Amino acid sequence: MASRDSGSFRSLGILFAATMAIAIVGVHFHVVGAMVKPLGDAYGWSRGDIAFALTISSVVHPFTNIFLGMLVDRYSARSIALPGIAGWAVGTALLGFVGGPIWTWYAGYVLFSLLGFAASSIVFTKLIVENFTKRRGLALATSLAGAGILVSIIPTIVLALERHFGIAGVYPAIAACAFVLMFIPCWLFLPRSRSAEMPQMSAAPSRPKADWREVVGSTILWRLLFAFLFVASCVGTFIVHLQPMLADAGLSRDEAATVALFIGPAMIAGRLGTGLLFDILPTRLVAACAFSLPAFACLWLLAIPLDYGSAVALALLIGVAMGSEVDVVAYMSSRYFGLRRYGLVFAILISTYGFAVGTSSWGAGKAFDAAGSYDGVLIALIAGVALAVALVISLGRPPELERETS
Repeated sequence: MASRDSGSFRSLGILFAATMAIAIVGVHFHVVGAMVKPLGDAYGWSRGDIAFALTISSVVHPFTNIFLGMLVDRYSARSIALPGIAGWAVGTALLGFVGGPIWTWYAGYVLFSLLGFAASSIVFTKLIVENFTKRRGLALATSLAGAGILVSIIPTIVLALERHFGIAGVYPAIAACAFVLMFIPCWLFLPRSRSAEMPQMSAAPSRPKADWREVVGSTILWRLLFAFLFVASCVGTFIVHLQPMLADAGLSRDEAATVALFIGPAMIAGRLGTGLLFDILPTRLVAACAFSLPAFACLWLLAIPLDYGSAVALALLIGVAMGSEVDVVAYMSSRYFGLRRYGLVFAILISTYGFAVGTSSWGAGKAFDAAGSYDGVLIALIAGVALAVALVISLGRPPELERETS
């Protein structure tokens, strides 16, 4: 991995802080997946009703993310991230006060989405792409790979917290621990001014798209947007419904939690592998291969009955797929649109990704509630992934928006 001051304490500190923050703020989807059954058992809520909170969040986030993307393109990461982390912790803790009527769950998620909007991968991946150029793919992959560790142990953590603190104590406990783990590294390592973090780049052969109207009017953006929409719908279904799927197959909650342990290492391998491949192979080829993985997981579920052994193998495949997709969003945002508007472009694409995760998890839950099976959903997801692969292949080579000088 190389950056303008590769190997320095500053670079390692920035990478560490970004990795910790991205890992923690991104796991709330997985926490919901682990909480589906206990929330349903405690309050009588259906799977679709519980997952609808993520749909609400996914409707709020496009507005907050695009606003955040504009802020990130103008102000330092430190000035945005520190208050954002505090807001995220408060919003997460408030989820411990839900219960009884389902509207309390939805109200809690609206507050969580608004209070924590500035603690986002938009902030931290922008910091990475500004400080790493020649090995940007690997640097992004490293910062995103930390989530794999948490994803693998979230079901176990949630189960332990539930048994110790009860349903109401899970989210406040997560909030307290997460605040400490995020705030301290960001306080220590994030640059205090924007000028300190922005690398000097030589003149580029072509100017980045500086006008947001040009960005929104780009056919490349819209092809990427729909590709991410289809793929994230598949990933979102697995994030929230894999644990219930395993329970439906006869695995106990403890067995299902141990299966989830395999997702994390696979997710890390997927992210690091994708990052390395982006640095050496054509962008479109790597993205198309990464996008095809969720479809194979759907085919697996349709063709192979789940027992513990097959569930572990499926978890490995899903983990690699989950690890690859966000890598693709971040890397392609920087390669096709450059640094000057990276915040806005990444905000649009990651909002699309989050919207698809939220709506697909709700839709899959409702489909299961109506049919008692996920088969129809899986077939539709396979078709969507095929379209996503075709859209990515249709893109041209990324323009040389900046010279790699380090």
